[in-house]
This record gives sequence, C-alpha cells and structure tokens, in this order.
Amino acid sequence: GRIHTYTTQDGAEVEMGATWYFPFFSNLFKAMKSMNLGLMEQYLKGYTLQEGSAGSKPRKFYEGGSGDMFRIKGGTSNLVRTLYSKVGPDKVMLSQVVKEIKKVDNGMEVVTSDSCFKSKKVVTTIPPQLLANSVQFNPPLPNDVRQVASTTHTWMGGSMKGAITYAKPFWKEDGLSGALYSYAGPFVQMYDQTSTDGKRFALVGFMDESIAHLPYEERKKRVVNQLVRVFGDSAKEPLDYKDTYWADEEFTMPKNAGRLSAHKNNGHQVYKQPYMSGSLYIAGTETSSQAGGYMEGAINSSNFVFKQLKSDFA
Repeated sequence: GRIHTYTTQDGAEVEMGATWYFPFFSNLFKAMKSMNLGLMEQYLKGYTLQEGSAGSKPRKFYEGGSGDMFRIKGGTSNLVRTLYSKVGPDKVMLSQVVKEIKKVDNGMEVVTSDSCFKSKKVVTTIPPQLLANSVQFNPPLPNDVRQVASTTHTWMGGSMKGAITYAKPFWKEDGLSGALYSYAGPFVQMYDQTSTDGKRFALVGFMDESIAHLPYEERKKRVVNQLVRVFGDSAKEPLDYKDTYWADEEFTMPKNAGRLSAHKNNGHQVYKQPYMSGSLYIAGTETSSQAGGYMEGAINSSNFVFKQLKSDFA
C-alpha cells in the first residue's frame, strides 16, 4: 500500500507506488464507494511488447484488450486526499517524526522530534520493519514481536518505479497498448498511464533497481535508449522523467535494510493482539493476513483494528 502520486513538469500525475485495483479488493471497493471514488480500466488495447535482450527485436503479442486491472480516477492519491478531507485537516498532524512510544500511568505518550502527544490507545501503521528500527518502546516490545517486525517484508521496499511522459501517445497510434515486459531493462514491466481526462500521456512501471544509484541523467538516458529500441524514434523526446527507489525513502525503509522475500511475515499472528497492556496496536497493510502489502490489505487491517477498538471502548 505505498501510495505516491507524483506530478511531472508537464502536469501528468504518475504513480510511483500503489497503482492498481483488482476485482478481489472487495473491502477497498466498499471504502471507495463510500467516498464516491471511481475506477477506470487499465488501458491494454493493442499489442503488448516483450523484449528478450537489448539486441533483439521485441516480440508482439495480444492480451485481449482488457483485463482485471483498474486504476483509481484522479490518481491513487485521490484516495488519500479524500480520506484527509473527510477526517478533517484540523485532526491530522503532519511532519511529525515519531521517536518513542511509551506507556504511562494514565494512558500512552507518543514522542516526536518536537512534540509529545497523549492518548488512551495508539495505533501505528508504520511498516513494521521500519517501526522496529526507528521507534523506541517503553517498556520494550516482547522479543518475539521485535524479531517478527524487523523481518516483516515492506511492500515496495526494494522496488523501483519510473515514469516517462510524452506530448502524444505514439504507442496507441502504432496499435500498441504501451505495455512492455523486458529482460533487458531498465524498465522490466511497464504500462500506459494516460491521465483520467485523457490529456496527459505517460508510460509507468517497475524498473531494474540495479540502476538506482546511477546519476539521474544516466538513468534517464538508459530509459530513453530502451524505449527507442522497442518503440522507435517516437520515444526520443520525452517531456519529463521521474523515478523512485523505495529503499531510499527514509519513512518507508530503514537504512541499509537487508532484502527479505516477498510477503515474509505479512499477516503474522503477532499482529493479531495489542501490546503495552492492551494500549498499542501494530497495524498497516503488512500486518494483514489477507492481501498483505496491497491497498486492500491496508483496508483489511483498519477494519480489524476498528473492531478491536470498538470492543475496547464499549
């Protein structure tokens, strides 16, 4: 459930994080419906390309023109913006870096870089791996909880996504869907991401993270070279290029974190109960036993914790 919609220099809103809604995301659908958020089908009309190596001609194949992938109208961040508006900006404190969570006589305290907040209960949705490496608990969490949290895979944590924008969707004009699967890279999986209003044109996807620490201009050059290989000269002149390597995002991943297998410890049993005398809930998409890591997992986790809190305060 990492959500980050980035606006490029030409005004395109591209997804550096969570992008797709799938039909089995039933609880996310209910939440979206309650907020009047709509869906648009992922564009897959035309041929998809598959690139075997940088020196081989890409293979064309047809995926049927439609699938079970959908995008949220207005961008994935529209979900966050709508929630923020419904909760009320006056009830949300931004830019607070949590340093310590502690149990006190009359409840809980959350200590940030410049403030201290008091409450009856605390729900944290910080990715467990980051939580275990960045927040101090007083009293300490049980050893087994700390061990599981520190080895819980953070979805998108080791991933790199990129977006490149153009003045026109030349791939559509050439009978292509914009989708690409490549063994050569830098893009390894890519899709069309034309804006909701159809006025901005982008190709967005997952990248080979081995290029993450090359200079920006070199990364951009390699991407453009790849797209010229597979699409032709129409790809030579992009309007903008942006990428995000999630391992470098300090509020997503701890520094120098080791690579964990996908979904490791997602939905682990330790996340099914509160700690610190029933006052702390560890929540978030990675703690969900169903659809852990996805937006659906985040909704599942919030529903679970809501039921627990409702019972606690009954």
